[in-house]
Amino acid sequence: MTPADSEPLPLPTVCRTAVWTAQMRADESRAPNACAVDPWAAEFVAAAGPQDPPPGGPEARAFLHDGVAVRTRYFDDCLLEAVRGGCTQVVLLGAGLDARAFRLPWPRPVDVFEVDLPELLAFKERVVGGRVPAVARRVTVAADLRDDWAEALTAAGFDPARRTAWLCEGTLAYLAPDRADAVVRAMAAHSPPGSAVAAETATSHGSLDCLRSCRDALAADGAPWRSSLRDPASWWAERGWRMTVPDPASLPYAAERMARYVPMLREAGDTGGWLLTGTRCGPTPA
Repeated sequence: MTPADSEPLPLPTVCRTAVWTAQMRADESRAPNACAVDPWAAEFVAAAGPQDPPPGGPEARAFLHDGVAVRTRYFDDCLLEAVRGGCTQVVLLGAGLDARAFRLPWPRPVDVFEVDLPELLAFKERVVGGRVPAVARRVTVAADLRDDWAEALTAAGFDPARRTAWLCEGTLAYLAPDRADAVVRAMAAHSPPGSAVAAETATSHGSLDCLRSCRDALAADGAPWRSSLRDPASWWAERGWRMTVPDPASLPYAAERMARYVPMLREAGDTGGWLLTGTRCGPTPA
């Protein structure tokens, strides 16, 4: 019997956003022409037991599903490209129920570090058990991004002299502005030239009715979005990263899902920055 067939495993309320994301990935995995397929997502959801649906009404949930589907595929491709380009370490900050360490077809040996709260990592380990294929060397790092997570990462075997691909997916918006700033500066301080980053940021979504209800519900559930950026590329550049901001509508696998999403963002005055990729450049800002 697998953990998913057993009684639900305890999971702190603060981790429910990870379960919601896994549910949307599981739903997408069953869709025709899925953007990304995550065979582990349904197991995580089953192990967590019955949950309230993601916050917001049907329109907001459809909006979120499309966004999760596209960003999952986008970040999958970004990380694989970074490893092909020479990065030998991958760090997933606020990893949640991410299964990339063992579901992606890594093109070369790579160390994948998953940084998240100890309670969430313990839940994840109970589901995964010893069934993880040895595609990459997976290292879990129990740490809070509001504390000295970089020290814990280094103690777990991370080498700041090696080129690294960093992922901030569904993470920075939940941190206060000063903590988001500290996280990105710490990433730069632990990255040699040629390192890469892929990130999601909250921008100017406040005027979208379908997302305003979602943000309000998240705040009531104890997981508010605490920071947003008006000019993400410039903000990251000031912290040592040269960023590229794609138009989601231009992604070949995203056209159908973004047909409704992108016009709504533009109508709300969003000039871009939801998804970003970049490389380490210049000295680390003080």
